[in-house]
Amino acid sequence: MQMNKSVIGRENGLAQVASVAVNVLAAFIQSVAMGMCAIIFPVFLEHNRISSSLIGMILAMDTIAAFVGALCLSACLKYFGMKSSLIVSVALSAMAIMGLSSVSGVMHWSLLVFANGFGSFMFIMLLQAWVSSLDLKKRKALMLALYSTVISVGMALGPVIVNAIEQSGFVARNLGQLVQASGLPLIFNQEMLTTRLGFYVASLVSGMSLVPIILGVFLVPNLQVKSQANIWNVISRAKGPMFALAMGAVSVYGVTSFITLYGNKNGLSVSDSALLLTFFLTGTLVLETPLAWISDYFDRRFVIVFACFATMVCAVYLPIAIYVNKIAWLLLFFWGGFTGCIYSTSMALISDRFQGDELLAANSGYSIMESAGGTVGILMIGFFMDLAGTDGLPYVIMFASILYFSFALTRYEVR
Repeated sequence: MQMNKSVIGRENGLAQVASVAVNVLAAFIQSVAMGMCAIIFPVFLEHNRISSSLIGMILAMDTIAAFVGALCLSACLKYFGMKSSLIVSVALSAMAIMGLSSVSGVMHWSLLVFANGFGSFMFIMLLQAWVSSLDLKKRKALMLALYSTVISVGMALGPVIVNAIEQSGFVARNLGQLVQASGLPLIFNQEMLTTRLGFYVASLVSGMSLVPIILGVFLVPNLQVKSQANIWNVISRAKGPMFALAMGAVSVYGVTSFITLYGNKNGLSVSDSALLLTFFLTGTLVLETPLAWISDYFDRRFVIVFACFATMVCAVYLPIAIYVNKIAWLLLFFWGGFTGCIYSTSMALISDRFQGDELLAANSGYSIMESAGGTVGILMIGFFMDLAGTDGLPYVIMFASILYFSFALTRYEVR
């Protein structure tokens, strides 16, 4: 009997490992597309002579979509199931990216950015609900950090791919010749491929995130939502980590949306500006896991407060460091690590507190607070970059850090 239990336990363990592998691979591929879009969208809009404040409003549709998606997460799982929701979300994201390359006008751009944001973030949230349903035992912060690190790797790889496309004109030339030889010169020509190849590649990569899901479809859980816990009640019961997520989102979305433009406006080339984002995301993937691992052995709230303070310091020194590439890259590296630590440690605090349907509501609450912080951050950064110049980016992030740092010192209660 003990042998049978051992065999069953081993089989369950292998199935769990395979489930995590499929989940992580899908999240990685989708995050590559998201990283590409973080560069392609703002640069494309700036080339169309859109002001920074209007770019901020358009890009804010991405985080607004995530907010709406968080509210719809439980309903999607309840009425459509995990598998159908995953497929539809990826299809929506891929088609929206493709559509952005072919339309003009603020309204069309805003709608398609919203559609892409809803699809991509819904896909990631569904994957997070999937991995949260698995019994990961101990080391919660470490496991969540490793999962987040995979997403950061994909996000960091996205700008590298965009930079390679930008530097490798022969790709577009050869692809243009191939398309013309196929008899479709009126639909796709060399000029179109040269200017829009990034959109096509990002759309293809987004669609490819369904490949591991299809191959491991038997591993996709059929999550049952028995009762929908009150999201706002869950948020109010975990103010500390929830507000930390909002503050971290101001930094993450602010940097990912505007650091490329910030570099351009301060004299950096497009490739060097893209590397600013790459180093930010690389810092997340390298430093987030060890910092989150430390929080498994110390009071997590102290780790969060330290990370928030360090984020504020990085924002303070950005206007000085931006003129020396190596210093700017090093600053963005540490900045990304401290911001990632805020995310994973806050998520560990939340998962410590809630179980079952409340944990699903907490995941939705996490996404809502992240989206709210990201939306406010993007709008304020775009506005202040037009009002006060490029340093509106670090000013807004400094202000958000100070607000949370003050809150943490006076009212932060986590058990």
